[in-house]
Amino acid sequence: MGKTELHKIRVNTVIKLYTLVLLFDGPKHGYELMKLLENKLETKVGPSQVYPFLKQLEREGLLRFKELKERDKKVYSLTEEGKRFVKDLLERSIEFLQASIRAVGPNKVCPPSFKDN
Repeated sequence: MGKTELHKIRVNTVIKLYTLVLLFDGPKHGYELMKLLENKLETKVGPSQVYPFLKQLEREGLLRFKELKERDKKVYSLTEEGKRFVKDLLERSIEFLQASIRAVGPNKVCPPSFKDN
């Protein structure tokens, strides 16, 4: 899939962006994604905000899932193409991220205790 085709994927909400970041960190099942999003964003996140986006990513070849026998859970993970998509998205967002860091201050983004690790 070329870059022009990826324009069909609209990452136009914080929930979608954070979903991609969480999946980039490693495989997750849907309920786990929703709970992590709720915790990180401090707001209620429902299935209608997550599953249609996961389905779209799967259709575009950016995501795959493995079904577990345990209560029919699906574990979602990014494909190699999906990882490239997220990296490209974040690289294109560098200016926004830099402005965000300036707004909240570098110590808030990367506290001294984190730098020491």
